[in-house]
Amino acid sequence: MEGMKPVKVYSCPDRIEADMLVEALNRQGIPAYAESKGSGDYLNIYMGTSIFGETVYVDENDVSRALEIIDDMTYADKGGAKSTEKRNPAPIRQDRKTSAVRFISLIAALFFLIGAVVPSLISIFFG
Repeated sequence: MEGMKPVKVYSCPDRIEADMLVEALNRQGIPAYAESKGSGDYLNIYMGTSIFGETVYVDENDVSRALEIIDDMTYADKGGAKSTEKRNPAPIRQDRKTSAVRFISLIAALFFLIGAVVPSLISIFFG
């Protein structure tokens, strides 16, 4: 028996959706697993959720059947129209989340810098 050659078939925004898809694929006899993106495993443990999302993988021989099952399960999420163009909704969400995290980090860094520099300047000029 040959080893599994994993192929990415879907990106999910959270662990719950990924687990549901993996379970449905496994029940149909398709070996599948989900993997966290980035440091998502640590965030899942620490916070119970991850902003990085999950990726679902299947064997390269089962890709077409897996995509049919995933399309059937995500039919309602796509607004009722089956389409192969919008199979991967996570990258848009990922870009937005990454931008939000960067913006919040920038604001926090500015507050930290102001909090460290302003008291020193006050003591230099008035002290």
